[in-house]
Amino acid sequence: VTEFWHKTQTLDLFWTLDSSRLSQESTAGRTKPVRMMASMNGVANGEPEFPLHIETPLLKSSKLSERCGANVWLKLENVQNSGSFKARGLGLLAKKAVRNGCTRFVSSSGGNAGLAAAYCAKELGLPITVVVPQTTPTFIVDKLREEGAEVEVVGKVWDEANVRALELAAAPGCQLIHPFDHPDIWEGHSTIVTELQRQLRGLTPDVVIVSVGGGGLMNGVLQGMHQVGWEEVPLVAMETTGAASLAACAKAGEWVELDDITSIARCLGAKRVSKRSFEWLSQHPVITQVVADKEAVEACINIADDHRLLVPPACGASLAALYSDTLPQLQKAGKLPPSLSNIVVIVCGGSGVNLETVQQWKQTYNL
Repeated sequence: VTEFWHKTQTLDLFWTLDSSRLSQESTAGRTKPVRMMASMNGVANGEPEFPLHIETPLLKSSKLSERCGANVWLKLENVQNSGSFKARGLGLLAKKAVRNGCTRFVSSSGGNAGLAAAYCAKELGLPITVVVPQTTPTFIVDKLREEGAEVEVVGKVWDEANVRALELAAAPGCQLIHPFDHPDIWEGHSTIVTELQRQLRGLTPDVVIVSVGGGGLMNGVLQGMHQVGWEEVPLVAMETTGAASLAACAKAGEWVELDDITSIARCLGAKRVSKRSFEWLSQHPVITQVVADKEAVEACINIADDHRLLVPPACGASLAALYSDTLPQLQKAGKLPPSLSNIVVIVCGGSGVNLETVQQWKQTYNL
């Protein structure tokens, strides 16, 4: 599955997948396309009429359902045009900036957010500079340039690259496209849940699982969950050792910052989560969990074998909850219900992966 769109504006379609079939259903004959390309529909004053993201499939995994003893639903954000969920929130932020007269974008990113911002800028017909840390793989830098972005490599970690991005964004007419910390971004990401509610056809999940880096995805998902009435549904926030900034906040009971990022999951590499993410810890049943890099990588390999999906360790962190004993341990501790019927995992995606990197990971971790 790579991309879904419709050229007309007369059908309201949504997609629901299980392991063996793809079904599409029309609802009420209303006009809301799954995706509209700006180049297909024209641009008014530099702004596409429709969202810059696509509506993604929901896959019911037979393999993982059997393993977990419950229906496991995978929300496939990895099929977004930019490679990850980031296009939702960053696209909304960028479109609003255009309405307000923005003429240039700046983004700081370890990869995924930069790629999403570059994609959105290209669709909107505006230039963009993406500042990335030194740990960013060469092939990601190449992808950014292929999208038309000007790339600067600054600092060891994202936080240092972001300082440079803030300097550039101070120029007149320039809009900073932050990777995760902006209300418009969270609003855009919340559309994941509104799609989920429709695709689940009345089912309410017993638990939702997400990966957490800076917290933008979690913020948006929780915002969406509260909008659709899932306030009591627990959210398991998965991080990797060496990038577990949310877990550090939960343990300390305050908004703290890590000294450094040492995890292989560089896309989770924010030394401190957004303030909103910290606040959610006291406003929703959020369960923080930390897995080793090896577990995240092993989950990436397993999902490739089981479903032919290629994702990076940042995404593997959430999938590791399914391939490890994380959920049974949480049930044993009384943090999750003793019986789970429907488990939703946001497969957040990411572009920091190819066949060569997978082979490298297998050698590094003897998998």
